[in-house]
Amino acid sequence: MRVATAVELPLICPVCRTRSERGRELHTLSTQGDALVCDNAACARRYAVVDGIPIIVRDAAAHLARHGAGLVEGPLDPETQATLAAAGPDDAPYPQLVEHLSIYLDAHWGDRASPLPDGPGGGFGMSALAARLADCAARPVERAVELGCSVGRGLHELARGAAQVVGVDLAPASLRRARRLLDGEPVRYARRVAGRNYVTATIEPPAAARNVTLVCGDAMDPPLVPGSFDRVVALNVLDAVLAPPQIIAVADGLCRAGGEVIFASPYAWQSGIVAEEHRFGGADPAAALRRRLVDGDDLEARYSIEDEAELPWTLRRDARSAVVYRVHWLRARKAG
Repeated sequence: MRVATAVELPLICPVCRTRSERGRELHTLSTQGDALVCDNAACARRYAVVDGIPIIVRDAAAHLARHGAGLVEGPLDPETQATLAAAGPDDAPYPQLVEHLSIYLDAHWGDRASPLPDGPGGGFGMSALAARLADCAARPVERAVELGCSVGRGLHELARGAAQVVGVDLAPASLRRARRLLDGEPVRYARRVAGRNYVTATIEPPAAARNVTLVCGDAMDPPLVPGSFDRVVALNVLDAVLAPPQIIAVADGLCRAGGEVIFASPYAWQSGIVAEEHRFGGADPAAALRRRLVDGDDLEARYSIEDEAELPWTLRRDARSAVVYRVHWLRARKAG
């Protein structure tokens, strides 16, 4: 069972993590059999491990209710997945899961897929973002983390320029594919053609990235030690959570002095996902994010902007439709 140990990467219990007059009070997790257990005797919370990926969330029942289809799925071949999804309806958990995996496996790994993705969203939707992350490898760091890592292409790029990389995501189905791809294993998946109709595609990943640890957890409440990462990344996450300012604060908290944070987002706020009161910047969220970092508003330190760009990000939905975004990329250095 490949689980990070307390020696190589301390994982923190999110249930009993508190702040007191003594400061942060953190309790680490230790491996006990097939689970991780909180070292705080007053808590002793147990966390399941699935395919070597620890599931470290505050509310396990709520997580199972939302992500159960991806948490308990078996090793089904793409043809069987497509058959099950065909039964519908469109908003049923399993058809939604198969569609989601089709979209994001194409976006993250389309350049390594056979056949290549077709249609208006064909190609490699993450190419511009992956290239920027690859550039970071020229400045190696000890530890990097990606919040909301999905199926893992960002982690692959980060692993080329870091001794140790951590990926955090709530979706176990995405993480299970990421684990196999980062281990250098081919992944066959169902690619959406039209409606609930799919064909089979195969991703042949690059060389294995053995320095990556995956954690199934909440990007807004990650079970990680504050101030322990040199590079903190959140790609297309700000508009995918209830409270975007919290993600900024989490990234700031994880970043050590002198480290860097990287954000990328189209700021495509949607009701039911991002709360109205947490949307920032009015007509120019990019400028608001820049100001927040430079001024250090509600953050541990001020930041200097080192790289900023507008990049394309494409999500292929099927053979006849795609969504194209313009993503604001920003890389900033935390004051030492």
